Amino acid sequence: MEQMNRSPASSDDPGAAARAAFVAPETQHLDLPGDFALELGERLRGVRVAYRTWGQLDADGKNAVVICHALTGSADADRWWTRLFGPGRALEPDKDFVVCSNVLGSCYGTTGPTSIDPATGRPYLGTFPSITIRDMVRLQAQLVKALGVKRIRMVIGGSLGGMQTLEWALMYPDMAESFVAIATSGRHSPWCIGISEAQRQAIYADPRWRDGRYDLADPPSAGLAAARMMAMCSYRSRPSFEQRFGRRPQAANLFAVESYLRHQGQSLVERFDAATYVALTQAMDTHDLARGRGEYAEVLRSVRQPSLVVSIDSDVLYLPDEQREVAEGVRAARSRTLHSPHGHDAFLIDVDALSDMVSEFRGRPAAQARPQTEPIARVFAEKGRSLFVMGKGKVGSQFLDQLQVQRAQIEQDSDVVLRVVGLAGRSRRVFREEGIWLDDWRTELARGDAASPFGGPGTLELLDRLAGLPAPVLVDLTAANGMETVYEEAFRRGIHVVSANKRPLACAWPARERMEDERRRAGRQFLYEAAVGATVPVIGTLRTLVRRGDQVKGIEASLSGTLGYLLDEVTKGAPLSLAARWARELGYTEEDPRDDLSGLDSARKAVVLARELGLHLSLEDVQVEPLVPREVLGAGSIDDLYDGLRGHDGILAARVAGAARRGKVLRYLIRLVPESGGSARMTVGPAEVEAGHWAARLSDVEALVAFTTDRYQEHPLMVQGAGVGGAITAGAVVAEILKIPAGRWQG
Repeated sequence: MEQMNRSPASSDDPGAAARAAFVAPETQHLDLPGDFALELGERLRGVRVAYRTWGQLDADGKNAVVICHALTGSADADRWWTRLFGPGRALEPDKDFVVCSNVLGSCYGTTGPTSIDPATGRPYLGTFPSITIRDMVRLQAQLVKALGVKRIRMVIGGSLGGMQTLEWALMYPDMAESFVAIATSGRHSPWCIGISEAQRQAIYADPRWRDGRYDLADPPSAGLAAARMMAMCSYRSRPSFEQRFGRRPQAANLFAVESYLRHQGQSLVERFDAATYVALTQAMDTHDLARGRGEYAEVLRSVRQPSLVVSIDSDVLYLPDEQREVAEGVRAARSRTLHSPHGHDAFLIDVDALSDMVSEFRGRPAAQARPQTEPIARVFAEKGRSLFVMGKGKVGSQFLDQLQVQRAQIEQDSDVVLRVVGLAGRSRRVFREEGIWLDDWRTELARGDAASPFGGPGTLELLDRLAGLPAPVLVDLTAANGMETVYEEAFRRGIHVVSANKRPLACAWPARERMEDERRRAGRQFLYEAAVGATVPVIGTLRTLVRRGDQVKGIEASLSGTLGYLLDEVTKGAPLSLAARWARELGYTEEDPRDDLSGLDSARKAVVLARELGLHLSLEDVQVEPLVPREVLGAGSIDDLYDGLRGHDGILAARVAGAARRGKVLRYLIRLVPESGGSARMTVGPAEVEAGHWAARLSDVEALVAFTTDRYQEHPLMVQGAGVGGAITAGAVVAEILKIPAGRWQG
């Protein structure tokens, strides 16, 4: 056995550096002497296997656990199965000697298609010989024997890894004492073979594939990305996509789910190889426990080790029936179901629940408290984002609830670790560097310290504590005034800011300038897309136009989903006062509905757009006409407001009806026209538009922005989507947070 450092990346293989970066520095290598015979008849010379270990092997060599990874995984199990490691979890390195190797045919250090063929001196690529799951397991067996392992307490793996665990049980029954097979099957189904072939055809269709003899400096990236996008649709479930993305737009002419799939495709291209993908999926297609062994049912009955077979109830790739068949056929098998909306990938997402199942199977009940283990602490330092969330209203509560439900999925998708370390409401706050348990965040906050208003005494102390954590982010989900001074102090301490609060964005220009100066000096990010259009990508689209040198001639927008909803309901015959009550109960209005009805909320958005164009304008520069006269709004309680609106019900209804008689529709619009000298005409108010106008087609809480530019003069560029709602705004905030570099990044 020989331990080696990773070889330097080849100059004619730009992807080698990215793949090497994906492999942990703790990785070791074993070079096998002689040839390695493959099941289908060919031989490989000079085989190398990359592997990781955790814990110590006992003197008798009988405390090993072998982890088998999935299709595009690596030997770094503590990275992709972090929460399976540690005290009270399925794998305890203080008791177990854990081994995970990169499978034969992969591209993270073990011999595979990107390795050099000794016969030609060039990478194998598409000429790599056909391999099977049994070949992978035989190579693993040679590795663990070389490490001194005599007995294996448990072999565990999911998907492709689960196939390997089943072969371990049959090929090495005297060595493997038990196995855990997760989200897998005893033989690859026609359904799975078909899906794999469709993915391979995407790779073959890329002209750069060149029958598998492509140039590593110019690989078939488009084909591999398309294959990965197809795979991701089978790794998740429809409910998972509905919950995570819905029909939410990410940018102009781009749905959030499309953006997610493109990101997944590009991410794999940057760290994987097309011929490797082909070789491994073909190996999976050969998987059949009965091949050369007899009848399938008899083969299953011959397995005598205790086993745990875990299915995922939402898995559309390896259906639960397939695991049930294995569990019923293996005499000493236990069957468990992982209940999750996340589909096949749930075994990489709902890891806490999986860990409890495996711990129970091993006779090691999980500890009630889950202490932070060394792998988790290290991964957080590398990939963490530390969030201090201010505000627990309609957006704040939705954000925290969404994060509690979706965090594992988000972390798996985006290769990050999210930790809420601080919460602040109007009267209470709590801050814990180790993280706040989101399952019961309301109780945690209720038990917190008494707090002054947002930005008051004590805030600077919390910012100091936040600044010392990996990738600190202040998340402002309040509607509080004066937060611009808090942002300034956050930037001064090296903290990023993500905001859904438009008030500090439209503050007096000198304060905004000071805030921006601090941000530039600190090199931090300030993200506030959700503050202007909820899910409508207004800021991003406008910045793209400006960055590309297009001259913006005018902006016309309906950005108050609240007022859009009210006018839609009044058009349908509802009284304004009743529609306003409905809007508030549905969470569509600002905290004080007067902000919407007065036009102030829309005016703030107009100022934000003007400033994105480089115009140093403020609220005083906006000509505002409220939806109802200011005297109707008055002061006092919400009931006083409803009383005032009742007196105006007939007037607004008559105005809407009059517009209809003229063939027009009443809408509440922002209009911004830049002028020479750094100024602009900005108006906000109700306007009658022709029936064919884009704004006339809006309904409910829809929002839309039309950009007229040098390049979009005849047909303005439009972005459209839901313009209000706590849940969708919270989702947009999550997307903003994921744009921030993780870990202890220095600007």
